[in-house]
Amino acid sequence: MELVKADGHRSHRLHRPQRKIRLLGRNLLRRSEGAVTVFFIVVTAMILLLSTVLIDYARIASFHTLTEHAVRTATRSVLSAYDAALYDRYGLFGRGGTPGETIFEQSLRGTLEYDGGDQGYRPVVPSVDGFTVETAAYLGRYDVLNRQILEEMKIKAPVDFMIDIGSRFTSMSQLMKESSTTSDALAQTGKLYDKRQSLLLAALERMRQIAKLADGVLTGDQAASLASNYSSYESWNRSYDSLSASIANAEYQLAIATNLSKKEKQARRDAITAMEGQRQSIWNQIYNYLNSMRTLADSLRTSIANVQSELPTLKQSVLAQITQAEGYNREIRTAVTQAETSAAAGYDQVSNQSDTGDSDPSGKSDALRKIRQSTEQLVYEDRWFTVFRGEVEQQAAELNAILAAANTFAASANQAGTGGGGNAAALSAEAGSIQQAYHIFAQHYVSPATVIAQREQLIRTADAADAQRKQEEAEAKQIMQETKSIMSSASTDGMTNDERERYKQVEARYDANRLFNTAVDEAAEIAAQWEDEVEGQRESSASMMGALFNGIADMMTGTRDTLYTGEYVFHRFQSYESQLKAASASNSGTRAIEHAKAFNNQEVEYILYGFDKPGANVAAAMAEIFGLRFAIRLAEGFIESRSLGHPLLVLSGALLYAARNAAADMKDLMQRGATKLSKYADVDIRYTDYLRLFMLLHGGGDKRLSRIAAVIETNTGTDLSRTPAAVSASADVSMKLLFLPGAMKVLGTFGLLQGKVVGNRYATTKLVGAAY
Repeated sequence: MELVKADGHRSHRLHRPQRKIRLLGRNLLRRSEGAVTVFFIVVTAMILLLSTVLIDYARIASFHTLTEHAVRTATRSVLSAYDAALYDRYGLFGRGGTPGETIFEQSLRGTLEYDGGDQGYRPVVPSVDGFTVETAAYLGRYDVLNRQILEEMKIKAPVDFMIDIGSRFTSMSQLMKESSTTSDALAQTGKLYDKRQSLLLAALERMRQIAKLADGVLTGDQAASLASNYSSYESWNRSYDSLSASIANAEYQLAIATNLSKKEKQARRDAITAMEGQRQSIWNQIYNYLNSMRTLADSLRTSIANVQSELPTLKQSVLAQITQAEGYNREIRTAVTQAETSAAAGYDQVSNQSDTGDSDPSGKSDALRKIRQSTEQLVYEDRWFTVFRGEVEQQAAELNAILAAANTFAASANQAGTGGGGNAAALSAEAGSIQQAYHIFAQHYVSPATVIAQREQLIRTADAADAQRKQEEAEAKQIMQETKSIMSSASTDGMTNDERERYKQVEARYDANRLFNTAVDEAAEIAAQWEDEVEGQRESSASMMGALFNGIADMMTGTRDTLYTGEYVFHRFQSYESQLKAASASNSGTRAIEHAKAFNNQEVEYILYGFDKPGANVAAAMAEIFGLRFAIRLAEGFIESRSLGHPLLVLSGALLYAARNAAADMKDLMQRGATKLSKYADVDIRYTDYLRLFMLLHGGGDKRLSRIAAVIETNTGTDLSRTPAAVSASADVSMKLLFLPGAMKVLGTFGLLQGKVVGNRYATTKLVGAAY
């Protein structure tokens, strides 16, 4: 504090103490005593500062661990409240019961917030400032539903399937492969054989058409007749000339005669008139003969021109048909190899994966291979077609010989007919040439047509079994139609309104689930249908068996999603088997399918095929069971019919055997709900076992999942599109900082903290998701 005098000068009396203090401070600084103490004080302060920062940092790390664990536990606690009815019936987890927010809050606050009741010290005391709980991953979504099904079935599905079904079919893999290959080879051979035979017979018909070209005047009969009359023609000419001379002489004598009476003159005139009548008669004969010669010459030229016009086309047609038939013959030779190379890979894969080591316990595979090899007897050698072509060329050559002879005679006849003269011997010789050429031609191609007859005999020799083939195929077709009529789908007669409404509900829920998943239209699933023809049934059954073993192979090699879904459906839904058992108990099995109306008795079939009409799904299952039985029985049929010798007769016999025994199997199925696997495997295959196979056969796909969801929703009333199978939760938590909030905020600016410092509290947000 300064004092100012009246004269304006400042007083310095009060500055002396301050000066002393400054001097004292300078003296202290220049002194070295206490330097270590000061140093330790500074170091200690820094250590204390660092310790407080580390303590709070450790508390923050512990806080993060504690809160994350608590939020995760609380989220899982939310999932502990699930729809018990849905799980008990279908093994699926979906949120239900107590609201999720309530469970989450109770669990989170109970874990984190400390009420001091135990009088202990807690270094970290979190506080829940807020939270949100949101549902996710609804059970109606394909990926969610499929994942839960796989989790449910991943252990028991492969085991159950292999014990119940897989082991039985794997033991038949090689037998069914050989049967399928033999079936395809013989069927393809039969088609090619029929085409070849048809073309060869058509070629013979063309040859007969060529033979018909040499008819009429080209036979030489008319030419020979006219040639033989040529001497008469010459005699007529001489008679005509003689009469003409006699008439001229008579007229001259009459003209110079002067002493004749009137009566005598009249007599001479009458004689002249008579001679003129004779001469006119002779002239008419001469004219008719010459006209016949000219007409014959014209006819011969016309016929020659027609034959020359038509022969090349017909001949080329015959040769083309022979060439085409030869192509089919070559295909017959390679049909077996093609069938063997195109066999489904699943047969060998199943055989290789099988633990039994014997994929053909019946030992019949070798017999089936021998049946395939027997198709060689249906193949013609290449020389056969070469000889046939030579016969066609020879026919054309012999017809051209007729034309050449006819053309020579036509020229001579035309010359004779126009008055140019001729020679009876030459004409007869030329006519004889036509007749001789035609006689040779007729012997070969007209009557008795030895060349055509022998060739036809060679062709039809291979057709000796055709009549029996056709008869057996017709009988097999009749059996199939009778079986189809028994297994036809049920009618809607007698259905209650509740049953009709249930079908509508299921279909509506199916459409809603597809819409919920915004599903893209998939290719239509094709279920086996009843075939009208035996060959169609053979192809369908062979294709089904190949696809089935491919599915089993995929299952055995690790691609098991389809298996899991199918086994889930089998274990969790109702099938028509219960109705078959009831029908068996009441001895009405053969008509049991007529009662396939109630939806709850055919849930498995609906999920498998997806038809929304009563009985249609059961009928589809029966059609596929018949197809599978047909394929198995066909393998047996080949063995039973191998003694027939002719490969196509073996095929028709096997088809008839398959039709008969597959029909018997269907009756057995309707009466007791099961069939024997095979003549060589005396084990029962139940109705549901077939459905499990067909689940594998048809694969999975989104449509099947939608049908599963539709049935579950219809039976439980639960809308899967609104049933969450997962939750996500976020919680805002904080705790009080004990020491230096400012220092922690600085650390936060460097990104060393996961939260933020607000005042003297550290706050963060935890986000956790969990699913069943």
